[in-house]
Amino acid sequence: MVFFIVNPRAGQGMGLRLWEKMKEEGKSLLGEEGFSVFFTEKQGDARLFAREITREINKEIHSGVHKEIHKEISGEYHKEIHKEIAGENHKGIPKELHGEYSGERNREAKAVSIEDRICVIGGTGTLNEVIDGAMLDNNSFPISFLPVHRDNDFARALQKGYKIPESLSALFAKEERKVDYGIVEGERGHRRFVVSVGLGFEAAILQELLSMGCSICPKEKQRIRSKALSYFYAFVKELKRAKKIKGSILLDGEERVEFQHILFLSIHNHPYESGYALGCGASGEDGVLDLCLVSTKKKLRLLYIMFAALFGKHKSLPGVHCYRFKKMDIHLEQEVAFHVDGESLGKQKDLSISCMPGRLRLQI
Repeated sequence: MVFFIVNPRAGQGMGLRLWEKMKEEGKSLLGEEGFSVFFTEKQGDARLFAREITREINKEIHSGVHKEIHKEISGEYHKEIHKEIAGENHKGIPKELHGEYSGERNREAKAVSIEDRICVIGGTGTLNEVIDGAMLDNNSFPISFLPVHRDNDFARALQKGYKIPESLSALFAKEERKVDYGIVEGERGHRRFVVSVGLGFEAAILQELLSMGCSICPKEKQRIRSKALSYFYAFVKELKRAKKIKGSILLDGEERVEFQHILFLSIHNHPYESGYALGCGASGEDGVLDLCLVSTKKKLRLLYIMFAALFGKHKSLPGVHCYRFKKMDIHLEQEVAFHVDGESLGKQKDLSISCMPGRLRLQI
């Protein structure tokens, strides 16, 4: 059974178009294996879908009996979930996407010939939600990922010159990789991440972009339609407002390092984030995370540092401090802007971040 979680709006509608293409080309495969599809409508949907899907998959594994779990998740129960997360009106999604459970299913149960799996179609944010919501305790099932763009940060980190597979058969035939993910814990609970976590200046830029309603937001909220112009405006605004703060990090419970003029911290499982290579050298398959911390009295150095980071040439610059770790505790004297995989999560000052090595079974 293949469980598709699709963000139809990802890449300005590319998510929906990619799903339709894959469904059409994969009719034979999907007809044999059975499938269910869940369309996200807002932030948090993919997380909820992944949790319920993996809960049912785990029940099946523990019982040793194949059940029509797509019916359990996608029938009346899913209708209630969908009402809970999306309301009755399904605003913004074309009517044809909504059937009994926002998708289609094979009516006849059959023994599976490929392993149950989740296939994510969307961007890094959708993948993050799936991994954050999935029950990964027994490492029992694979996740397949179809990014809507080949320059997706996660995809290009795992494979240089990445090309989106032409069909589902090509995707499912790919070698399964054991990939790390990270966990960030704070006062407001814990989150998993697949690419990066940021605190300070770079996270503040993201928050400003979201508040502006720039081109990465839904079209009806756009004010500045040029993404480059939006980013430049947010960068300059946050550069003026940036404050240097005191703080410390504890690496693997052994090495404590204190800083007096912290401007931002960027923690990476993969090298890239929004075009920058702040995590240059990070692997995602080496069992450790990479930290780029900028602490300098001169705020204007950020201009040079961020420009150099576009090419991964920032590590040797004054004020840049890079470390590798399995677990890190962060303490800052005041709260700063905070994001996880590009999702703005308010402000934080005390966090614990750790790597979960090789816990994801991934095809991409």
